[in-house]
Amino acid sequence: MNIKDKALNFQYHYSEIFTNGINRKKFEILSKSNSLFALNNSRNTFMSVVFTLFSCGLFFSGIIEGFINGNEITTEFIVVFFIIHPIVGIIGLRQFLWLVNGRQELRIENGKMSLIKKGTFLTKKETFELKHVENIRREIDTESLPKFEKILRNIRLGQKVFFSHIMGEILFDYKRKKIKLFNQLSEIQKTELINEINKLKEKPTPNTVQN
Repeated sequence: MNIKDKALNFQYHYSEIFTNGINRKKFEILSKSNSLFALNNSRNTFMSVVFTLFSCGLFFSGIIEGFINGNEITTEFIVVFFIIHPIVGIIGLRQFLWLVNGRQELRIENGKMSLIKKGTFLTKKETFELKHVENIRREIDTESLPKFEKILRNIRLGQKVFFSHIMGEILFDYKRKKIKLFNQLSEIQKTELINEINKLKEKPTPNTVQN
Protein backbone atom coordinates (compact mmCIF):
# COMPACT_ATOMS: atom_id res chain seq x y z
CA MET A 1 0.00 0.00 0.00
CA ASN A 2 1.50 3.34 -1.09
CA ILE A 3 1.47 6.57 0.94
CA LYS A 4 -1.63 7.94 -0.83
CA ASP A 5 -3.64 4.80 -0.10
CA LYS A 6 -2.48 4.79 3.53
CA ALA A 7 -3.53 8.43 3.90
CA LEU A 8 -6.96 7.75 2.39
CA ASN A 9 -7.39 4.71 4.60
CA PHE A 10 -6.54 6.76 7.68
CA GLN A 11 -8.96 9.54 6.67
CA TYR A 12 -11.69 7.00 6.02
CA HIS A 13 -11.37 5.40 9.47
CA TYR A 14 -11.16 8.86 11.04
CA SER A 15 -14.37 9.93 9.26
CA GLU A 16 -16.14 6.85 10.63
CA ILE A 17 -15.69 8.25 14.14
CA PHE A 18 -18.25 10.94 13.31
CA THR A 19 -20.84 8.34 12.22
CA ASN A 20 -20.58 6.18 15.36
CA GLY A 21 -23.60 6.25 17.63
CA ILE A 22 -26.00 4.24 19.78
CA ASN A 23 -26.67 0.97 18.00
CA ARG A 24 -30.39 0.95 17.22
CA LYS A 25 -30.28 -1.04 14.00
CA LYS A 26 -33.61 -2.76 13.47
CA PHE A 27 -35.44 -3.89 10.38
CA GLU A 28 -38.59 -5.99 10.30
CA ILE A 29 -40.72 -6.96 7.34
CA LEU A 30 -43.98 -8.89 7.19
CA SER A 31 -45.35 -9.71 3.77
CA LYS A 32 -48.79 -11.17 3.02
CA SER A 33 -50.44 -11.89 -0.28
CA ASN A 34 -51.94 -8.42 -0.63
CA SER A 35 -50.24 -6.33 2.04
CA LEU A 36 -46.85 -5.41 3.41
CA PHE A 37 -45.59 -4.05 6.72
CA ALA A 38 -42.01 -2.97 7.43
CA LEU A 39 -40.35 -0.93 10.13
CA ASN A 40 -36.92 0.54 10.68
CA ASN A 41 -35.33 2.45 13.55
CA SER A 42 -33.80 5.91 13.40
CA ARG A 43 -30.10 6.49 13.01
CA ASN A 44 -27.99 8.64 15.32
CA THR A 45 -24.44 9.63 16.15
CA PHE A 46 -22.99 10.30 19.59
CA MET A 47 -22.36 13.92 18.61
CA SER A 48 -25.95 14.46 17.42
CA VAL A 49 -27.41 12.94 20.58
CA VAL A 50 -25.25 15.14 22.83
CA PHE A 51 -25.91 18.26 20.75
CA THR A 52 -29.70 17.85 20.66
CA LEU A 53 -29.83 16.92 24.36
CA PHE A 54 -27.91 20.09 25.19
CA SER A 55 -30.23 22.18 23.01
CA CYS A 56 -33.23 20.88 24.99
CA GLY A 57 -31.88 22.77 28.01
CA LEU A 58 -32.44 26.08 26.20
CA PHE A 59 -36.15 25.63 26.90
CA PHE A 60 -35.47 26.43 30.57
CA SER A 61 -32.73 29.01 30.05
CA GLY A 62 -35.07 31.96 30.64
CA ILE A 63 -36.15 30.61 34.03
CA ILE A 64 -32.55 29.97 35.03
CA GLU A 65 -31.29 33.36 33.92
CA GLY A 66 -34.28 35.37 35.07
CA PHE A 67 -34.99 33.92 38.48
CA ILE A 68 -31.86 32.16 39.70
CA ASN A 69 -29.32 34.73 38.55
CA GLY A 70 -31.70 37.65 39.01
CA ASN A 71 -31.16 39.20 35.58
CA GLU A 72 -33.14 42.31 34.70
CA ILE A 73 -36.19 41.44 32.60
CA THR A 74 -36.03 43.49 29.40
CA THR A 75 -37.76 43.18 26.06
CA GLU A 76 -34.57 41.74 24.56
CA PHE A 77 -34.34 39.25 27.42
CA ILE A 78 -37.92 38.08 26.86
CA VAL A 79 -37.42 37.71 23.09
CA VAL A 80 -34.19 35.69 23.47
CA PHE A 81 -34.87 33.60 26.56
CA PHE A 82 -38.64 33.16 26.44
CA ILE A 83 -39.26 33.01 22.69
CA ILE A 84 -36.16 32.06 20.68
CA HIS A 85 -34.57 29.68 23.20
CA PRO A 86 -37.81 27.74 23.91
CA ILE A 87 -38.39 27.32 20.17
CA VAL A 88 -34.85 25.98 19.73
CA GLY A 89 -35.39 23.77 22.79
CA ILE A 90 -38.59 22.27 21.35
CA ILE A 91 -36.87 21.60 18.02
CA GLY A 92 -33.94 20.02 19.86
CA LEU A 93 -36.24 17.84 21.98
CA ARG A 94 -38.12 16.67 18.89
CA GLN A 95 -34.87 15.66 17.19
CA PHE A 96 -33.41 14.10 20.35
CA LEU A 97 -36.47 11.89 20.82
CA TRP A 98 -36.26 10.82 17.21
CA LEU A 99 -32.55 9.97 17.48
CA VAL A 100 -32.95 7.76 20.55
CA ASN A 101 -36.50 6.46 20.13
CA GLY A 102 -37.71 7.04 16.57
CA ARG A 103 -38.82 4.56 13.95
CA GLN A 104 -40.42 4.67 10.53
CA GLU A 105 -43.21 2.28 9.56
CA LEU A 106 -44.28 1.39 6.04
CA ARG A 107 -47.65 -0.16 5.25
CA ILE A 108 -49.08 -1.18 1.91
CA GLU A 109 -52.68 -2.30 1.58
CA ASN A 110 -55.64 -1.61 -0.68
CA GLY A 111 -53.34 -0.11 -3.29
CA LYS A 112 -52.03 2.57 -0.94
CA MET A 113 -48.64 3.03 0.72
CA SER A 114 -48.39 4.89 4.01
CA LEU A 115 -45.29 6.09 5.86
CA ILE A 116 -45.51 6.91 9.55
CA LYS A 117 -42.82 8.23 11.90
CA LYS A 118 -43.16 7.32 15.58
CA GLY A 119 -41.16 8.05 18.71
CA THR A 120 -41.25 11.85 18.61
CA PHE A 121 -43.84 14.60 18.10
CA LEU A 122 -44.99 16.90 15.27
CA THR A 123 -44.86 14.15 12.65
CA LYS A 124 -47.25 13.66 9.74
CA LYS A 125 -48.49 10.50 8.07
CA GLU A 126 -47.70 10.34 4.36
CA THR A 127 -49.96 8.41 1.99
CA PHE A 128 -49.23 7.44 -1.62
CA GLU A 129 -51.17 5.73 -4.37
CA LEU A 130 -49.11 2.62 -5.04
CA LYS A 131 -49.74 2.80 -8.78
CA HIS A 132 -47.94 6.15 -8.87
CA VAL A 133 -44.91 4.90 -6.92
CA GLU A 134 -42.12 4.55 -9.49
CA ASN A 135 -38.43 3.77 -9.80
CA ILE A 136 -37.95 2.12 -6.41
CA ARG A 137 -34.20 1.91 -5.93
CA ARG A 138 -31.24 1.90 -3.59
CA GLU A 139 -29.95 5.33 -2.68
CA ILE A 140 -26.45 4.18 -3.61
CA ASP A 141 -24.33 1.05 -3.58
CA THR A 142 -21.88 2.09 -0.86
CA GLU A 143 -19.63 -0.93 -1.39
CA SER A 144 -18.81 0.17 -4.94
CA LEU A 145 -17.79 3.69 -3.94
CA PRO A 146 -14.12 4.66 -4.04
CA LYS A 147 -12.53 5.40 -0.68
CA PHE A 148 -12.55 9.17 -1.15
CA GLU A 149 -16.31 9.16 -1.89
CA LYS A 150 -16.89 7.07 1.24
CA ILE A 151 -15.05 9.70 3.28
CA LEU A 152 -17.23 12.48 1.87
CA ARG A 153 -20.33 10.37 2.47
CA ASN A 154 -19.42 9.88 6.13
CA ILE A 155 -18.88 13.61 6.55
CA ARG A 156 -22.26 14.42 4.97
CA LEU A 157 -23.97 11.76 7.07
CA GLY A 158 -22.45 13.16 10.25
CA GLN A 159 -23.94 16.56 9.39
CA LYS A 160 -27.27 15.32 8.06
CA VAL A 161 -28.23 13.28 11.13
CA PHE A 162 -28.30 16.48 13.24
CA PHE A 163 -31.34 17.82 11.42
CA SER A 164 -32.94 15.04 9.33
CA HIS A 165 -35.02 12.04 10.33
CA ILE A 166 -34.69 9.79 7.31
CA MET A 167 -31.30 9.22 5.66
CA GLY A 168 -32.92 7.47 2.69
CA GLU A 169 -31.39 4.05 2.13
CA ILE A 170 -34.18 3.45 -0.42
CA LEU A 171 -35.71 6.02 -2.75
CA PHE A 172 -38.72 6.16 -5.02
CA ASP A 173 -40.34 8.73 -7.26
CA TYR A 174 -43.90 9.89 -6.66
CA LYS A 175 -45.49 12.50 -8.89
CA ARG A 176 -42.15 14.21 -9.63
CA LYS A 177 -41.06 14.09 -5.98
CA LYS A 178 -38.26 11.97 -4.54
CA ILE A 179 -39.30 10.11 -1.39
CA LYS A 180 -36.82 8.66 1.12
CA LEU A 181 -37.18 5.44 3.09
CA PHE A 182 -35.38 3.97 6.08
CA ASN A 183 -31.91 4.06 7.65
CA GLN A 184 -28.95 1.66 7.98
CA LEU A 185 -30.15 -1.26 5.89
CA SER A 186 -27.92 -4.04 4.64
CA GLU A 187 -27.80 -4.73 0.91
CA ILE A 188 -29.85 -7.90 1.48
CA GLN A 189 -32.52 -5.95 3.37
CA LYS A 190 -32.68 -3.29 0.66
CA THR A 191 -33.16 -5.94 -2.02
CA GLU A 192 -35.83 -7.73 0.00
CA LEU A 193 -37.87 -4.59 0.61
CA ILE A 194 -37.63 -3.35 -2.99
CA ASN A 195 -38.69 -6.76 -4.31
CA GLU A 196 -41.68 -6.97 -1.96
CA ILE A 197 -42.92 -3.51 -2.93
CA ASN A 198 -42.54 -4.28 -6.61
CA LYS A 199 -44.48 -7.54 -6.18
CA LEU A 200 -47.45 -5.64 -4.77
CA LYS A 201 -47.24 -3.05 -7.53
CA GLU A 202 -47.63 -5.81 -10.08
CA LYS A 203 -50.73 -7.25 -8.41
CA PRO A 204 -54.25 -5.92 -9.05
CA THR A 205 -55.71 -3.97 -6.15
CA PRO A 206 -58.02 -6.28 -4.12
CA ASN A 207 -61.41 -5.20 -2.85
CA THR A 208 -60.50 -6.42 0.60
CA VAL A 209 -57.24 -7.11 2.39
CA GLN A 210 -56.67 -10.43 4.01
CA ASN A 211 -55.58 -10.16 7.65
